[in-house]
Amino acid sequence: MLAFMSQQSSGRSLLPRWLLIGSGLVVIVGGGFGLRHGLLAFADSVGYAVCHQITVRTYLFGELAMPLCARCSGQYLGVLAGFFMALVWGRIRASSPPSRGLLAVLLLFLSVWAFDGVNSYIYLITGTPFLYQPTNLLRLITGLCQGIAVSMLFLPFFNQVFWRQPDPRPVLRGWRDLGAIILLAALVAFAVHSRWPPLFYPLALLSSVGVILLLSLVGILLVVLAFGVENQADGAKDFALFFVPGLAFALLLVFSVNIFRSWMEARWGDLFLQR
Repeated sequence: MLAFMSQQSSGRSLLPRWLLIGSGLVVIVGGGFGLRHGLLAFADSVGYAVCHQITVRTYLFGELAMPLCARCSGQYLGVLAGFFMALVWGRIRASSPPSRGLLAVLLLFLSVWAFDGVNSYIYLITGTPFLYQPTNLLRLITGLCQGIAVSMLFLPFFNQVFWRQPDPRPVLRGWRDLGAIILLAALVAFAVHSRWPPLFYPLALLSSVGVILLLSLVGILLVVLAFGVENQADGAKDFALFFVPGLAFALLLVFSVNIFRSWMEARWGDLFLQR
């Protein structure tokens, strides 16, 4: 922690000491509070903050329910799959957008996710299929498509804002890359849909990690913009420096939403659909 506080770039501190100390305390206290009942309970609280957690729309591994519904599980596992492939390709700092053809496919992924979500919501309200019968497998697949699109579109934007010298290459360089991500997503879909009990804990924890990681990266961008330090980071130490307040932002957001949702449900009864 002290090393993070003293980290300097271009002869000056990237972030004020008070922000790092406060963020470090939030991470330590918030992490300890969140993990007091175990990793799975923490994953469930993360899901409670971002997902409706309706039982019939959630994959069950025996008596254990995923912390996120089928669609949200797909979204955040898809985001992790995209980031993982960027790391494997050595393009985690890539900053150029994909080609027009690849961009069109990513936008199609987002459209399919939104379309299936609307159809599923209408079914929830009316009790009858609108255009087709929604299923958890469709929710999972369209969620994975959305997660892939988000990771491939968010990562270049993040890198353009964060790094002093971002990698000028695109994350997705061609159709073979897209095919590799789709193949990985298909394996994830197979793993979730199999409901094989030994896979529950890895998938449950990874889905919640996807939530925290994405929220942390958003928090990093907010810190960068708030303190006017765009394009100042040079390496892993600088990323670690910013990740502390980014993670603090993610934890505060999750706990705040949990408290607000619990209060609303206690005050207004069945305002939200629960498990």
